Amino acid sequence: GAAAAAAAAAAAAAATSVQITLASPPGAEELLLDPGAGASLCFDYINNGSCTRLRTGGACKYRHLSRTHPDVIADRIRQGKLNPAAAAQLLAQAQAGGGGG
Repeated sequence: GAAAAAAAAAAAAAATSVQITLASPPGAEELLLDPGAGASLCFDYINNGSCTRLRTGGACKYRHLSRTHPDVIADRIRQGKLNPAAAAQLLAQAQAGGGGG
């Protein structure tokens, strides 16, 4: 209802107001609002654990997802960087709560 919509709007506003800097903790980029599945992944963040664009005061239009996010795993399979068996293991670890970025 209306309360859920208000809570979602407040969460979205909080996510868009997150400011990432060089002093931000690792993984802070994941607090940003996800632009959705239509947007490309931020490979700088996925590969290095931080987004150089954001941490140097710029803007980044890409998705900042953990390495265990299903969309990241699917992309790695498409690129031939991860086999389906290893992907299944990563997904299982993430669901069990053991998948650190």
